[in-house]
Amino acid sequence: MHFSILKFVAIALLSAVFAVMGMFRNAFRTGENPSDDGPRAFIAQSVGLWIGMFLCIWSFTVDGKTLQWTLRGTAIFAAVVGLGLSAFFANTTEVPETPDKEPTGLKNNTTSLHLE
Repeated sequence: MHFSILKFVAIALLSAVFAVMGMFRNAFRTGENPSDDGPRAFIAQSVGLWIGMFLCIWSFTVDGKTLQWTLRGTAIFAAVVGLGLSAFFANTTEVPETPDKEPTGLKNNTTSLHLE
């Protein structure tokens, strides 16, 4: 009983380390900060890679070829979904915390038509 709980915790920690190492490797290769795309993209990438690594490592500890390959396929799917959500959230705009003091709205005449 205690061994299975210890194995679960060890796999969770090891997969988190591998996910962080994967993100840092990409950051060192590209020279960009992983959190530059925003917090939602960073969280989606972190969680997707962590779940993917967890399922991949867990697939080597279970019996049965069908279950192993099912876990590996699910791990790939989770990692791809995490990276896809990260790319999706990287393209969204963040809402500013404080709005402009004097919003211009349509006061600027560049958007009005002069039909004279």
